[in-house]
Amino acid sequence: MKVSANIYRSYPSNRAEFEEGLLPYNFGKKQTLYGKPFIYPITFGGIQNSSKLRILFSYGLPCMYSGVEMIDPKVLSHMLKNKTFFRPASQVVELLNKYKDTISDMEKEAIDIIAKRAKIHPDLNIKKILEEVEAVYIKNLYKMQAPIFHELREIFNQLPENYINEFEALMYDTDLKLTKQPLFIPFSANEFKYKLVKIKETFIQSDNTKAKKVMNKLLKESKRLATHTNDNTIEHQRRTVGMLDWVLRKSILKDDAQLCELISGAKARLANKETVIPFSRKSFIYDLSKIIKPLNNVEIESKIISIAQRLPTSSQDFNAYMLKISSDTPDKIGFRLLWPYLASVEHIFPRSCGGADIMANFGGATTRENSARKSIEFTEQLKLRPNTPLYCQKYVDRLIELYHQDVFSKSRINPKYIEDFRNTILTQSKGQVNLDISKMYSKS
Repeated sequence: MKVSANIYRSYPSNRAEFEEGLLPYNFGKKQTLYGKPFIYPITFGGIQNSSKLRILFSYGLPCMYSGVEMIDPKVLSHMLKNKTFFRPASQVVELLNKYKDTISDMEKEAIDIIAKRAKIHPDLNIKKILEEVEAVYIKNLYKMQAPIFHELREIFNQLPENYINEFEALMYDTDLKLTKQPLFIPFSANEFKYKLVKIKETFIQSDNTKAKKVMNKLLKESKRLATHTNDNTIEHQRRTVGMLDWVLRKSILKDDAQLCELISGAKARLANKETVIPFSRKSFIYDLSKIIKPLNNVEIESKIISIAQRLPTSSQDFNAYMLKISSDTPDKIGFRLLWPYLASVEHIFPRSCGGADIMANFGGATTRENSARKSIEFTEQLKLRPNTPLYCQKYVDRLIELYHQDVFSKSRINPKYIEDFRNTILTQSKGQVNLDISKMYSKS
């Protein structure tokens, strides 16, 4: 029997009904809970998506792991669409300061530096501002990198000559990258596809369906690229990159700085032209591992890689962070500054472990916290983030506030989500975290 999707289910009128899950059908008639009207459509599909939770992101939900007020991804999407970060730095700083209570760590320090320099050069954009001061960070970073490079050189000097030559060639390119001088790097299809995927990730939180379709089309076309670049494949690679360029120029993303830079860089490399390529710790270690792989000496390989891994990362060292963002376009810089604090849908029981795509398994966490947790068990997360119970309670308290403000009813969101979230946390924490939702049943 086919049931009409216009049927509505009423919310229980008391706590007993709520806890027992007694949800009597009400054919279109509104019910009330303490005088608050609500109805919501029954979902007949097998899988529920997160669209309802995303609606709540615009109401300042706190992160369930860090407690900071999360930024609605739609806000950042709007900024990117309107090229906000290409405006004079003085205007951009004014907008970023709205999130000063959310932003912390290196992002906050970077914004403070931009703000100070913007007072001197108010008409420069944020990239120009950062380029003005990057020499200081290059010098500071190199002081930390130099001893590590020296240590690596000493080990390679004890290896056969061909390994020494390859390492010196790598260090020559590394010096050019560190000083932002042009150099020739052969085109890599794998690197190109990897960067294209990373760019696509910037659109994941966006509601721009057309942009997502363009990215999918570019990724599909990029699969035509031959894995290896040689005399037999280079012409086909050039045609494929040319087609990607054509697709981009005909799309709504034609002015996207990241995509334009990626494709123009690929065309230059396929044409054997020199380009400026920022130093990447990850790429350096990857190239280093390729050089030493033929050694077949696990002990030496392990020692070399462990030394290289001591190179400062942008997540640990402010100098490395500043150089990383200064090499980006203004919109990518702005994205990097706010991305860690964007609201994202967290699967409390990880999806990769079989967690369902249903509201009962969804929580709200910043992209940084969400990425950091990965797929570890919730009980392990409690050890890593011991304040999680406090912040989950803060998350629930805000949901209850929104419920009493009629946000749930106006947005047609099932308020049982609050109870489901509490129960999921209780289950996944193995009884360690029992959130208090009693305020939901009291009159506001």
